[in-house]
Amino acid sequence: MIAVRTEPSVGKIARGIRLNVLGCFEVVDGRMRPPAPLPAQRLAAFLAVKGQPVGRFHAAGILWPEVEHDHALSNLRTALWRLRNMHPGLVLAVGTSLRCAPEVAIDLRESEDLAHRIMRDVLPLDEARGAIGSLTHDLLPDWEDEWLVFDRERFRDLRVRALERLCEHLSAMGDHGEAAQAGLLAIQADPLRESSYVALMHAYTAEGNEASALQLYRALERRLEQELQVSPSPATAELARELRAPTVIDRERVVRPVIV
Repeated sequence: MIAVRTEPSVGKIARGIRLNVLGCFEVVDGRMRPPAPLPAQRLAAFLAVKGQPVGRFHAAGILWPEVEHDHALSNLRTALWRLRNMHPGLVLAVGTSLRCAPEVAIDLRESEDLAHRIMRDVLPLDEARGAIGSLTHDLLPDWEDEWLVFDRERFRDLRVRALERLCEHLSAMGDHGEAAQAGLLAIQADPLRESSYVALMHAYTAEGNEASALQLYRALERRLEQELQVSPSPATAELARELRAPTVIDRERVVRPVIV
């Protein structure tokens, strides 16, 4: 039986640690030190993403699938030893399982919570204005580990939905600049997601920038045609037609002669 670590100092140490996995991997604990070896980084990132205790055998098999299981367990022990020496309190052993200490601040968890609050419309406007920065990056985009694929796509879908909702919310509150930034980030994250274009088109229209909304629609048309050989949905095409249609004032200017 593997003993559970119960040192009284662990919680205090862990409260000073921040683990970032959005954009790039980083452990911040207030001390200057070289980055942990890649196997130790992969273990820390795996535990951060899973967010709950993970069995040692399971973690070893997922992180080192290309080697024999005994070798994978040896790799796990080495990675765990390095993490505990470089960042005491980051990882806890709970029976035969491992987890990030509950006191460790993890940017993924914070951004997920923020996104859910945006989706539920319970985020105050002052917080909404500062929310975009926390929804900018994907989960470890430069890592090619297979175990990351599902969680990366899951988080990307969540953050894009939150950015779309944030675009709508900020536009309705008259904060058009921040609304446009949220919409553009949503499109950057998923360039084929039509709903992101629609959210930004509405934001541009609310601001009075119908020309920008039309340009955005044409960009959507080209991208969908080039990559999927499809056209925008009828609802989005109708929105574009409404933007192209002349207003009452424009029609009067065309009909009435100019008197000099």
